[in-house]
Amino acid sequence: MTRIFLFLLNVLSSLLLIEACDIDDFGAISNNPSYTASIQNGIALMNCFQNANSSTDRTVLVKKDKSYSLIPAGVIYNLVNVTLQLDGALELWNGDHGKWPNDTHNKALALLAITNTQGLVIKGNGVIHGNGYSWWWSVIFNGHDNRPNLMDIRTSKDTLVEGITVMNAPQYHINFMDTLNLTIQHIKILVNITDLNFNDSAPIFPLNTDGIDVRGKNVLIRNITVENYDDAVAVKPTHKNEAVYSDCTENIIIEDSYVKYGVGMSMGSVPPNSELACIKNVTIRNIKFDSPFKAIYIKPNPGNNGMGLISNIVYENIEIREPLWWAIYIGTQQQKQPYTNGTGCSFFFPLPGTECPSNPLVTVKDITLKNVNIYGGLLSPGIMRCHEKNPCTNLLFDSVNVYNRSFFPIEDGYLCENFSGYAKNSNLVPSCLKKL
Repeated sequence: MTRIFLFLLNVLSSLLLIEACDIDDFGAISNNPSYTASIQNGIALMNCFQNANSSTDRTVLVKKDKSYSLIPAGVIYNLVNVTLQLDGALELWNGDHGKWPNDTHNKALALLAITNTQGLVIKGNGVIHGNGYSWWWSVIFNGHDNRPNLMDIRTSKDTLVEGITVMNAPQYHINFMDTLNLTIQHIKILVNITDLNFNDSAPIFPLNTDGIDVRGKNVLIRNITVENYDDAVAVKPTHKNEAVYSDCTENIIIEDSYVKYGVGMSMGSVPPNSELACIKNVTIRNIKFDSPFKAIYIKPNPGNNGMGLISNIVYENIEIREPLWWAIYIGTQQQKQPYTNGTGCSFFFPLPGTECPSNPLVTVKDITLKNVNIYGGLLSPGIMRCHEKNPCTNLLFDSVNVYNRSFFPIEDGYLCENFSGYAKNSNLVPSCLKKL
């Protein structure tokens, strides 16, 4: 009898080890937006991750039709082959910003902060919701800008993000820093300019609500839908002695995606760095932009020391409809927002009385635009500007065509300075390029 009891006990223990970790089992409270519940949910989520990391079934469950208000308990470290199965909702606590926790650098802690992972999977049909509306207004009214991202994933290898919706981040939605072998696919990133919690709230233009920011090597982003009023995807530079997996952000493919009200599939920004800030070997293809503020966007930014490189960038099969600003923009980022001077480049450049300084320390070369079609738009189709002491080289316009274009503010279509390259099969050729 004793042997039978011990056998059954072992079987039961084995079953418990292979069972996925439901955050409810660790004390999470669904559908309760209070501060106390949000703190408890943050602790439950962290404990559930840690439990899954030592179990046979390495899955954390957030079940369908359940929503959890959350204040993170801290950074989650050293996950191996753990899956977050997100079919319900994780929601950033919508309360007093002063009670939001900071990380060790005194920066607002991301809702989901994970460091040093291998084989991480985040998938499902659920939502990560940031309640960003009050945070955006706070920056405008108070000038204090310490907003949390929704996802900060640092030093990751072999990662998959799939199926989820990420929305209304106070700042960035998905932020990967130092990643190797990353796939993001079939996700949605959405921003609402009014408060979903109240009827008749005043609209606001969100600030810095990037969709996906990525630094690393061997990245595939495909079949995403983004409506976010900022960079849809921002490929960010890496430099030597900064990361584990790469000295340069490289080998990136972004494809088969749709962007509305975005500010580009972007390179950068890339300011110079003493260890060479670098982006190279990026292909962006089969993208449709509706009413973008910018679409093709490459940002070599100012700085005083070091060097930067943006090289071998391809935009192919791009459709841009009714752009609200520049369809094509290569040059210093037009950046000025409340309480900052930004890069010194005016939002209104090149109107009279405005300026936009370029910088010779970042090299831009080997840029290909192929099968790009631009339809309409409020402004002329584009600006391409580099510094006279370090001109941009080998820009190829191949079948870049503009239809029903605006002649304002650049009658010739493009402002092109300190660039060289070639154009063919294009109905509007920048003056700085040689026609083949």
